[in-house]
This record gives sequence, C-alpha cells and structure tokens, in this order.
Amino acid sequence: MRNKKNSVIKYPFKENTIYCGDNLDILKEFPAECVDLIYIDPPFFSNRTYEVIWGDSYEIRSFEDRWEGGIQHYIDWMNPRIEQLHRILKPIGSFYLHADWHADAYLRVLCDQIFGYKNCRRQLIWKYFGPSETTKNYPKKHDTIWFYTKGDEWTFNQSAIMVEPDAKTIKRYDKVDENSKRYKNYLQKDGSYKRSYMPEGTPSEIFEIPFIQNNSKEKLGYPTQKPEALLERIIQASSNEGDLVLDSFCGCGTAIAVAQRLKRHFIGVDISPTACRLMASRINYSVGQIIGIPYTVEELKVLSPFEFQNWVVLRLGGRISPKKSSDLGVDGIVPLEGNIPIQVKQSDHISRPEIDKFESAIRRLHKTKGYFVAFSFTKGAVEEIARCKNQEGIEIVYLTIINLVPKENGNSGI
Repeated sequence: MRNKKNSVIKYPFKENTIYCGDNLDILKEFPAECVDLIYIDPPFFSNRTYEVIWGDSYEIRSFEDRWEGGIQHYIDWMNPRIEQLHRILKPIGSFYLHADWHADAYLRVLCDQIFGYKNCRRQLIWKYFGPSETTKNYPKKHDTIWFYTKGDEWTFNQSAIMVEPDAKTIKRYDKVDENSKRYKNYLQKDGSYKRSYMPEGTPSEIFEIPFIQNNSKEKLGYPTQKPEALLERIIQASSNEGDLVLDSFCGCGTAIAVAQRLKRHFIGVDISPTACRLMASRINYSVGQIIGIPYTVEELKVLSPFEFQNWVVLRLGGRISPKKSSDLGVDGIVPLEGNIPIQVKQSDHISRPEIDKFESAIRRLHKTKGYFVAFSFTKGAVEEIARCKNQEGIEIVYLTIINLVPKENGNSGI
C-alpha cells in the first residue's frame, strides 16, 4: 500500500488492531477525523523505575527519548503526538488525558493550545484507597484526568457516571413505599405532606475506584496497569456501541480490552513488543495479528536478548521465568503442560554440551520433558537429544526459530 507521496505505508489504518511501534510514526499514517474516543495514559518520569523493572529495552529507550532534556523535552516530545491525536479525532469526538501529577500543569497548557482552552470540559478525579507510606507529606490518593472535546457537540452518556446514593443520603430517605422505593415526607406551605423520592444516583466527576488488588484476576503484573472499572466509566460515557476507541500508549491493553467487551471498535498502540504481546493475549488475538511487531528471522536476530526470550516463550504459550539470573538454564515454562521448562538461545549451532546442561536442568526440576529453541543445532546436539530420550527417558523438543515464525509471514512456521 502506498500513500499520495508514493511511499510505502507501514501502518495501514485498520480497526480492531494492535500496532507495535513509535506512536508518532503510526498516527501520522492514519486518516483525519477517524476516531470517536481517545484515552491516553502516557508514561512519565515517576514511571522510570517501573519501566526498568519491566525490563523492556524498547520502553527504556523510549524513556531516554522523553527525558534526556528534562520536563521541557518531555513536553516537546508529547506535543506532536497530541497534535496527531487531535487531527485524527472526529469533530464530535472526545479526548481523555490521564496525567501524572508531575506534568499535570504542563500538559494542561499544551492541550489548551492544541484543542483550545474552551474545549477543556472538565478535570476528572480518580480517587483511590489504601495505606500510604509517607509521614512527611500529604498522602497521594488521586490522579487527574483531563477531558477535552474537539468541538461544541460531543457524545456523552450521563448514565455512565451516575453514583449511587451514599449511606447519609439513604438514611435521610427513611421511608419505603409499596414498590420498595425510598422516600421522605416534606411539609408544604399549606400544611400537607408530600413524598420526595430518593434519586437513583447523581452524576459525578469524581471516580472512587480502588487500585487493582494483588489477588485480583484482573492483575497482569504490568506496573502501571489501571483498573477496568475506570476505563468502563470513560468509554461508556463518551462513546456508543460501534464507535472507535484509541489508546496510543496502550501498555497492557486495559482500554482496548474494555472497549472490546463493551462492543466498541478499538486500536491499541505501544512501542513495546512485550506490551503488545501481552495485550494481544488479553483480547485473545494471535501475535501474528499485531502490525509492526518483529516477525522475520532477520528481525529476531537483532532483538535484545530479553525481547528475543519473551518472543520465543510467549510464542510457545509459555510464561517468562521470574528470575533474571541463576535460572538453572530455564527461561520460561509452559503451564498447560505441567510447567515444562523452556531454554532459549539467541544463537546458531547449538552443540552437545549445551544440551547436556539443559538435560541437567530438567532433572533438577523433576521433569521428563523440555523445549530448547535456537536458530540451529549441530549434528552432535541432535544425536544427544535422541540418546537422552531413548536411554534417559527425558524428551527434549528442539525447535529452530523458523519453526516459530508465523506462517502468515511466508515461512513454514507453526
């Protein structure tokens, strides 16, 4: 596919899609006024530790791009991205910016310049709960979300932001009628009494929603993951079924997962292949459905070791080993096969000694099977794998990378 300037379009516009890459490059190739609702939660300075813990080299490099020159460099980095988001937003569309408190004021001024200060419709507050470790400052108990529109008309479903009456209100409406509706009597000027029924709810710009608990099924381990309840409220308020929702800093994919469940179309964008694979798994997509993620053998050879390991393990339906060192030669496990170990080598010509080491690791884990993945294996390695199965009863399934490259890329993979 080519654009008007006859250059190849790397990121063709497509709904219900995950894009892997720099969101500025991707957004530039989208048509104008094509999206109904945009929500973004861009990583900020306070998230640097999270990004390093997450271990994704793409995110770390992205952090360096944002922060090398301090706060003004960060705002300059965000400016063209928000300009592109404004360009692709429909005239009746809505834009939500989930801002870190360090950059709150800077981003508000930037968005006022791009959207027009009159189109800043509200400052929303996400209020959460939980203990605080600080004893020398006010505890941090809320986030700010800026709500902008592109014009004077926009989609808004007020029922989505209705808050149920609190205990004090319920107590005030102290009577119940024959239909179980609560009411109170108030005295009129003529001395008679009239019923006043308790409202079913009131709209609020304060979202009292707790953080995701550690034991929640929703928790994926992504450091800055937001609760689905928060995105539900925003998506239901500012879009209808069939509308297109975009998150260009998608992380683990909460926005697109909620949009999918609420019967909206969606687009998720993230620079991190690790994040893109995670969100694909979350919405039951295959890795092959992600546009821009590394697929070919040549691309996989130049990935960082961490990214390469992730690619292989997740391609096998496995889970990454939580240990970054001293992992006994195990880089991941396959839970559906009883936590079968996986060994990954980003190299060619795997030899017999490396097979011997993996065989020992399998024994230490009291398993009888394991997966070994690399670019190629020597004749000695293949012979040792056969001997190990016939004489030791340990099955080592050896796979070359070409076996794992998706078939849709023109390779004879799985």
